[in-house]
Amino acid sequence: MIRRSEVQSRLEAVIQSIESGSPSSAEWEAAQTPSQTFLYILRSAHNVNAFQPFTDEQKALNTYLMERLAGRRLCEYAWRLLAQSL
Repeated sequence: MIRRSEVQSRLEAVIQSIESGSPSSAEWEAAQTPSQTFLYILRSAHNVNAFQPFTDEQKALNTYLMERLAGRRLCEYAWRLLAQSL
């Protein structure tokens, strides 16, 4: 069974990689609307075989991406990182 602290640390590692990685946080393209970000999230999740209903960890990642109005590349990057950490 996965402990809550492990889930938080994986999510924090993904976010830290985004915030401090290359391209810099300011260089990631943004979506024009929240609906567009949501579509990018769903596509990115499906690409790593993650489907709704999402786990708490996946929901937290989606919330982070929605708050940033993340574009396609950022959603794909974040979801790949999360999938690799499992």
